[in-house]
Amino acid sequence: MSTSPGPLRAYYRLVPRIRGLEPERRRTWVSLIAAWAGLVIPGLLLGIWLWRLGGGWFHLLAPPLAAAALAAWLSPSLIYPFKHEFKRKVIRPMMRELLRDVDYAPLGSVSPMDLEASLLFQAPFSGVEGEDLVIGRFDDVEIKFSEVVGYRELESQGSGAPLAPRSGQKLRTKQVVFRGLFFVAEFNKPTRGQVVVHPDRLEPHLGPIAAALQPRRDEAGLVHVRMEDPRFERHYVVYASSPETAHYALTPALMEQLAEFRERVGAPVAFSIHYGKLYMAVATRKNMLEPPLFGPLASPRVFRGYLEDVELFLSLVESLGLNRRIWGEGTWP
Repeated sequence: MSTSPGPLRAYYRLVPRIRGLEPERRRTWVSLIAAWAGLVIPGLLLGIWLWRLGGGWFHLLAPPLAAAALAAWLSPSLIYPFKHEFKRKVIRPMMRELLRDVDYAPLGSVSPMDLEASLLFQAPFSGVEGEDLVIGRFDDVEIKFSEVVGYRELESQGSGAPLAPRSGQKLRTKQVVFRGLFFVAEFNKPTRGQVVVHPDRLEPHLGPIAAALQPRRDEAGLVHVRMEDPRFERHYVVYASSPETAHYALTPALMEQLAEFRERVGAPVAFSIHYGKLYMAVATRKNMLEPPLFGPLASPRVFRGYLEDVELFLSLVESLGLNRRIWGEGTWP
């Protein structure tokens, strides 16, 4: 796909729009620098003044650190208008060049139902946040993906001072369970059972011994299946309804491509195959499709970075053969 005229055509069509956003980019970073300077410098001067009055290190450092924390809290609201306009004028048209019937939502996310249906997480999330939701068709395969932060809310009993009576008030805290990219695509090879594949954290350190230490079954009752591909086994551990289901769904060619994908992204990857869908989670903190604030927007290198973000998943459609409908509706494991 990287050699097709679509991305180049998209770039040259969008260059005037991109350059039109340069004044807003400059205004945004000037506002950002002014906000940081307007808060941190007075905080630093206040700290020096308190220190000269006889205060300690706490009095010297607390004011500028508090000012920096306030500036960091305000920064996203200063950047948001520019970022929103950039994604509306640049990223959305770019997606229309790459995908058919595309819907791009800068503040959208794959749904909690998708995360739960994937069977990749032990318990449902209390909430899901995300951005850069892309839904469309590529090579006649329906796909969707987005950045995702899935969290669970934990409750703890509030307690005041040690000798004070308990208030009975419960404190809620958020525990991030997954942060990364989540991808869903049609899987046109019919499988009756379920295949769930997690990152193998033992194999790289223990080698063949790791297989003996893997749980025989996972939380959903799926059985551990060892695959014949050593390169695939270094990265993944497979659970399935049965060994036949795993070997039927994970062909040698598919395992080779998934191992290559894991090495290319350089981050833990989990995926599952069932009910005609491929679900994939990539645990990464990378922020996709973000405009540069302190560099030229129209740089081909910047645009190539956006294409690489999208092609990360689009390439899976081709390499995994998701666009090939060669399997019938006969008997399968």
